[in-house]
Amino acid sequence: MKINRSPSAVHHAKTLSDHPPLHPGLYRLKRALAGLGLALIGVALLGGLLLMLGGYPASLLPLIMVFTLLLSLPLWVGTALNPPVTATEDGLIVRPMFGRVQFVPWDAIRAIRPHPLLATDEGLERLLFGRRAVQGREGVLVVVRGALPVRFRLAAWIGGLGNVAVFGISRATHRDYQRLLRIIQRRASLVEQ
Repeated sequence: MKINRSPSAVHHAKTLSDHPPLHPGLYRLKRALAGLGLALIGVALLGGLLLMLGGYPASLLPLIMVFTLLLSLPLWVGTALNPPVTATEDGLIVRPMFGRVQFVPWDAIRAIRPHPLLATDEGLERLLFGRRAVQGREGVLVVVRGALPVRFRLAAWIGGLGNVAVFGISRATHRDYQRLLRIIQRRASLVEQ
């Protein structure tokens, strides 16, 4: 039986749990700043292209444009890394910061890996976030094959996971993180590696 992968078809599936951002105001601020950063990079690239087409004598301009484009990669990865997630009977509904809602069927989830961007040193945690934040920052990357767009693959490539797509879930970014992790492990028949 083939699963309809379109997000609109999934809205009729039974919702198991919803996991919005833990701090919605902070998430909206991150979204606004990421959008502003990407817009500024786009304007800078467009300006450089117009200068090149106008015959501006700057031999380093193409190199500056490539460097500017490379600097946008962390912003693109950030827009896909820890999206709000809803678990349904058929799979996960992933809501990236920008773009369409994505549906990930359970059979597309290949693995769960430790989240490399979370601090694990208790002393560093205390220094960066204070005493009350030292309750352990748990999180994983969910490795997906073939169901997510390019920026999710970019996050996997930067993380050294190859030609797959990933998104992260963590206690610091998702409400009811432990429940979401258990649902993913049970439904996709996975254990953390």
